[in-house]
Amino acid sequence: MTPQRPSIHETKEVKRIELIIVPGKSLGPFRLGLSLWDTIQFLRDKVFFFPKVDLKYDEKEPLRYPVILTLPMNGIHLWFDASLQRLKCIECFDPSKVKLVYQNGDVSSSRTIPTFLSIYKSFGPTYPGDFDEPQCTYTLSYPGVSFAFPIPTKYHDIYKQSNDLPLEFPDGTTPIASKLYVFPSQSPNWVSAALPNISKLLTEIGDGLKYGKWGRRDVEKVVAKVSQGIELHFPSHEGKDEGQHQVDILLGCTTVQEILSDLGRPSRLFYKEEDKMKIHSVDEPSNKSGSSDLNDEDERDIGQRDEATDYFLNYFHLGLDFLIDGSRHVCVKIVLHGNIPGHFDFQRYKRCPYQIILPTKKKNGKKDLPKDMLVDVTSDPKDDQVPNNIITNTMKITTMQQRIPWTTGNQITTKPTDQTQIEQHKPVILTRGSNEQNPFGSTYLTGYSQGIVMEVMKNGDVPSIVLF
Repeated sequence: MTPQRPSIHETKEVKRIELIIVPGKSLGPFRLGLSLWDTIQFLRDKVFFFPKVDLKYDEKEPLRYPVILTLPMNGIHLWFDASLQRLKCIECFDPSKVKLVYQNGDVSSSRTIPTFLSIYKSFGPTYPGDFDEPQCTYTLSYPGVSFAFPIPTKYHDIYKQSNDLPLEFPDGTTPIASKLYVFPSQSPNWVSAALPNISKLLTEIGDGLKYGKWGRRDVEKVVAKVSQGIELHFPSHEGKDEGQHQVDILLGCTTVQEILSDLGRPSRLFYKEEDKMKIHSVDEPSNKSGSSDLNDEDERDIGQRDEATDYFLNYFHLGLDFLIDGSRHVCVKIVLHGNIPGHFDFQRYKRCPYQIILPTKKKNGKKDLPKDMLVDVTSDPKDDQVPNNIITNTMKITTMQQRIPWTTGNQITTKPTDQTQIEQHKPVILTRGSNEQNPFGSTYLTGYSQGIVMEVMKNGDVPSIVLF
């Protein structure tokens, strides 16, 4: 019997990697503004250097509180803005596990201890730091980078009552940095870190991304209109005309050739099988059977298909799918993906930064939804700052439904009851495999005949939207 090869955890410790500190911008390969999707893809490719990754998020409110990627064997926390899903702060919580370099000089290594005095010499003078007595730490800050130093309890009174720098304790020892933070230079500290000027960040980051056509690897904003299509706004790049920063995909008009020309080769080409939702439609069911001989990775030329089978162009790095009519080869449906933690498709697609513009007319004959169809959540104050005719990828389903000027058009209905006295529209349940295959549970679909269907999670978040 051949013995099983031991894992990297069993053989030896992970090799100490070198991380160059660039205040306000990056720590090693981790650059502020990088998307959660691109970061995880990078870590998957570099598993030898980053053998363990933990994902932490709030199950009930994954879009309100930061998403954290922890690299325990490298001593690093990566803090991502919840709604943007972009890296806003890099924390090195154990400098002894990595080699930190600044301007060709070691800050922390096997031969260099990150003392207060050595860091002060490397980074230069700055304003007095902040002493946090409950946390027993003194934080020395520079624009875009800060260091935390533990302060023994017996010396608290010294730094609580003065602005003296703890270059040296009364016993002759010097504090040693326990943490390092890299954050945007415009932010006063790492706690309130926020990403400014997303367009500029995406322009700087885009050239270093791996997936997609050059200049089309990261989308800044996607503006959608129900039953019409979407506008993709890309960050500007030197040497390109301003008019090329926007790409329009129109339902029923834009051809597959135009999509390929504007967006480049898709991540995957997927031929659609029989639409399982047609059983709920009032139209006569089709006798046409879906193709089952093609796997997910089939990428043969579209023109080689004998049958007029509809097919998807999957752009994972943009968070978009385009359903193409197999006969006319034009776009007939668009899927916007939210990449929400806790959803079955998490990390398959990058988060699509969409906003959907709705008609401004009032709902006619609007009826309150039954209580058993509502999700009890607290509305986000940020939603109140968005115009009433716009829905965004941060909104709960209840907020979206309050803004949509139509009555839900689900085909599954029930007769009026004594309690409601109205015809209820039951949500369509969407289940992806058993609990072992999908531990996150089922979702449901709700839609409007005007051209929009939304998938809804148990916490009320909307992980995907279909436009048709």
